[in-house]
Amino acid sequence: MMTLNGYKDFLEQKKMSQEKITDAITIIDKFERFLHEVGSDITTSTYDNVHDFSAKMIQEKTNTYQNFVYLLYFGYYLKNQDMIIAAMDTIDGGEMFPNLSKQLIEKFGQEFHDEIFTGVEVPPLGLHPKKKPAIIKKLVARIIEKLGPEKSIAFFKLGLRDKYPDSYVQGHEFFQKSQNIDELLKFKHQTLMDNLRKHYKANSLFFTQPITQEVLDFVENDQKISAGIREGNTIIMKKIPYMTNKALSEKDRRKRNYYVCHNPMIREALLEEDQPINPIFCNCSGGFIKNYWEAVLECPVDVELLDSVIMGGEFCEFAIHLPSEIVELIDKKKGS
Repeated sequence: MMTLNGYKDFLEQKKMSQEKITDAITIIDKFERFLHEVGSDITTSTYDNVHDFSAKMIQEKTNTYQNFVYLLYFGYYLKNQDMIIAAMDTIDGGEMFPNLSKQLIEKFGQEFHDEIFTGVEVPPLGLHPKKKPAIIKKLVARIIEKLGPEKSIAFFKLGLRDKYPDSYVQGHEFFQKSQNIDELLKFKHQTLMDNLRKHYKANSLFFTQPITQEVLDFVENDQKISAGIREGNTIIMKKIPYMTNKALSEKDRRKRNYYVCHNPMIREALLEEDQPINPIFCNCSGGFIKNYWEAVLECPVDVELLDSVIMGGEFCEFAIHLPSEIVELIDKKKGS
């Protein structure tokens, strides 16, 4: 009871409504009773405990996004990193299967969608990460077979992630003031470094990964990571690995690929196969990058997949092709 009271105080400090706090306590109470049944304890709950409880939530149809957020917050309250990572894993990419279904209908119609999804149901939120790769592999193979490589690339470039407008505001405001992409890239890199240093000092997780001095040095020495370097009309950028500290030290190729890859749909399969899915699917990560730059610049951009671990690369790398008029305007202002 003391743990639940402390969690209640934690949520109140986050200005959560009393209705939501009541719902959160209800879920955590159920989690505690579940752990007791399996011979575990709430203060030392493990990664597997969370996923086992997630399976129970799916069965009981209580696997809502908000309920998983309550579990995530409880992990933060306990400072239990295993629990945080597991809770993040349950919701990370939860929108991707529904978005795939929706976009197939919007682009190609219901009949085409139904052909692709024949015998396949949209997986429930909270499905164990190990069960996702087989589903997406089947769907992607069918899409490529029907559309061909070129049209499939164009489709996946749209991305399967939701847009997050709040995360674009800072970059948009900076660019509006500076009208200088090179300075914006430096700003993005510095902002990332400031964030990583904050987590390093607090010994807290940056999303799902711990930050070590090795991670700080690695990111600081390469502006391409999550920011980019402009080369003419193109920005070259790399995605920060999913688990950077482990990726830097891992010698086994498959394990290293797993630690680099951010895609929750296929990451687990990388432990068993070098190429568990057609690399064309990696273009969907470009859609996430495209959303950011189009919001910042207020104009269309094209994002090209250059490399990924599924393609045999060391990192996932992209080229953001800027409209020539944007670059000309910036160069003109820099010269004035």
